[in-house]
Amino acid sequence: MNPFLSAQPENQNAQASGTSQETPTEKVLMDILNKEQQCLEQVIQLLKIENTAIAERKIKSIDDLLDKKLMLLSQLDQLDKQRQTFFEQQTGISYSNTNFSHFINQHPSLLIQNIWQSIKTQLPECKKQNEVNGKMIHIQKENTDQILQILLGRPQNNAQTYSHLGQTKLQKRSAMYTAV
Repeated sequence: MNPFLSAQPENQNAQASGTSQETPTEKVLMDILNKEQQCLEQVIQLLKIENTAIAERKIKSIDDLLDKKLMLLSQLDQLDKQRQTFFEQQTGISYSNTNFSHFINQHPSLLIQNIWQSIKTQLPECKKQNEVNGKMIHIQKENTDQILQILLGRPQNNAQTYSHLGQTKLQKRSAMYTAV
């Protein structure tokens, strides 16, 4: 059941065009979705800035961005909970992404439908950018570990050879560096 479908037809047309007053219930939903969309936009921006900081190895910037990102992710979590609670209170149905999308698709306000569509588009973008940043950090960590192993004269895990008995033994690839 969608509580918004009980509106009068002329009210639906006015709401769809965005020219009428919203009901208190619609204001609550609009507020939650607007905050969620703005928060996602900020996360995407931070992830792009973080990507540049990772590429340039600006550790202090990365630490600062992490704090901001965690704060925004906490806000997103709270907004997600508010959206779920709102849905369950309005419909009496347990929340699921499918149920909520169906609920929004039946909503008479095209503005609300568009905001939800924007949110659904932003979420995969956030996930993708976060994965890219994670991979960059992982690669840089591996590179740093390899350089450190060379400088310390420790054998690297992947430099294995076999003895005449077929047993593996590690080569000391960085002996040249430790002799210097």
